[in-house]
Amino acid sequence: MDFSEESVRRGLRDLADGDAGPAPVGKVVARGRRIRHVRRSLAAGAATLVVTAGAVVLGVRWTDPAPSPLAPPPPGPTAPSYPYDGKYPPQPPSGDHDPLDTGPRAPVENTRYRYDLSAVCDLRYAVFGGRLWERADGGSSVAVRWAGDRLRGYMSWTDGRSSRSEPDTAVFETDPPAALPALRFRPLAGPAPECLGQEPARRHGDAPAGTLGPERPEPGVRYPYDMTKECEMRYAVFAGRLWRAESDGSPQTIIDWVNDLPLPAFMTLTSERTAVLEWPAGVFETPRTSTYRPVETRGDDCA
Repeated sequence: MDFSEESVRRGLRDLADGDAGPAPVGKVVARGRRIRHVRRSLAAGAATLVVTAGAVVLGVRWTDPAPSPLAPPPPGPTAPSYPYDGKYPPQPPSGDHDPLDTGPRAPVENTRYRYDLSAVCDLRYAVFGGRLWERADGGSSVAVRWAGDRLRGYMSWTDGRSSRSEPDTAVFETDPPAALPALRFRPLAGPAPECLGQEPARRHGDAPAGTLGPERPEPGVRYPYDMTKECEMRYAVFAGRLWRAESDGSPQTIIDWVNDLPLPAFMTLTSERTAVLEWPAGVFETPRTSTYRPVETRGDDCA
């Protein structure tokens, strides 16, 4: 029996006893209606809770909940945590859909810059320093497969007036170096090839590449490395660690102090606790080497 009907009957019994008139009858009926409404509301609420609970369970099992607009974004890949505090931090490579890295319009001699060699001309031509360049070997000696529209690396140049024997030379080094040998370019002698007009857009930047090599280098691999001139080259950051030159008589004795830009060099991990820096000395001298050992912090010799 419905609870509301029982309430009505109780009210009628009260009328039969003479304790209430017509007004109490209306109150009793209204009370019954209110109770019936509450019961229906509770039943509907219970059904809603069941459906909601089911939705929550299904969401956990089969779908990821939609992120809140106030929630922080999920963590992405972390960049290598080099303990580097130099003046010229390493520059990241371009993304797949970014303009091609081109370096500055007026590059400084013997300074590495991030550079993307376009694939549309089969790696034969380069646009660098406001000039057009062509491969010194004609472009026929290297066959390489790559993904995308560019080959990422570094470009630097040497003024022919400095060597007194060689013409202006631009050198492209790949990142990583194992992709192919360094490519040498000379100023373009003829007209600009039509394929250069099909290159993606390019962007210029004055910041040196500041490359430090990978965080986990392979032993025995010679990596392009831009040596900072701070602390007179006593300290280096490589393989995610800090290193100090083994000898205090070291590289600082012969350095190009014309500017404070990093010096293009090469670093090789020869053992777990030994790294060898190969750096250019004078124009007519062979490259020199200096051995570095890992240390925890910089000493008093680095102001």
